[in-house]
Formats: sequence, C-alpha cells, structure tokens
Amino acid sequence: MKILAAVDESEYLSLVLKRAFELAAKDRDELSVITVINVSLVHACKAEVPNIQEMLREGVNYTVKQIEAQAEAAMVKVNIVVEESVSPADAICNYAENNKIDLIVIGSKGAKEIQRFFVGSVSQKVVEYAPCSVHVVKK
Repeated sequence: MKILAAVDESEYLSLVLKRAFELAAKDRDELSVITVINVSLVHACKAEVPNIQEMLREGVNYTVKQIEAQAEAAMVKVNIVVEESVSPADAICNYAENNKIDLIVIGSKGAKEIQRFFVGSVSQKVVEYAPCSVHVVKK
C-alpha cells in the first residue's frame, strides 16, 4: 500500500507522522510525506507582511527537519515532498492521484487562523475530494 502523510508546521505534525509511521510499519508500506507552501497567502499578505514568502519557507524548512528527525528516530524511510500551490488541499489530492496513493493521513486541524480564513479547512477538502481513503488524526 502507498501512504501519503500530509503535514504542516502545526501541533498535529508529530501526531500525523506517528500514525503514518505506525500504519506504514505494519506491512512495510511505501510512505511519502507532503507539505505545501500556500502561495495564495503570499499574494494576499505581501503588502502587510513583506517577508511572508520567507516566513512560509522557514516554516516548511522547519517542517522538513522535523519529518527527517522523526523518521530517523522511528527508523522509517520516507519520501519528503514539498509543493507550492494556491490550494494545499488540491496539491495533496493531485499528488495522491498522480502517484496512485492508497491512503492519506492528515490532521483534523493544522492551518493557522489566517490560513483558515483564506482557504478553509484543508482536511475537510481532502476528505471530500481525495481519490483514496483518508485517515484523519485527532488529538
């Protein structure tokens, strides 16, 4: 089975990774982890927050380091994917479709309040539009 864990730098990062590692370890499934830079925030906030793009990239770099560290600690091999999109949910669903993913693991929440204001709930959209089953991790 091919599993895709969708994460951001939220408090759900560790919970989603832990669950994805558990699921992948059972049958030695192939595991990819995706994080998405929301470029719509760059356009919407650039005037008020001139360094927004740099801030988002720093967040993604932090997320990638966390994924690498947690995968190493769990002794799990992962393929890390970083995408840029105006819709993180679309990027996740498109990746899943293009790579024939069987299961997406995602947190029930994650986006910061400003992101939620602009794009709504990523997890809700993924559940609705994903081409495969979705496992939603709650606290």
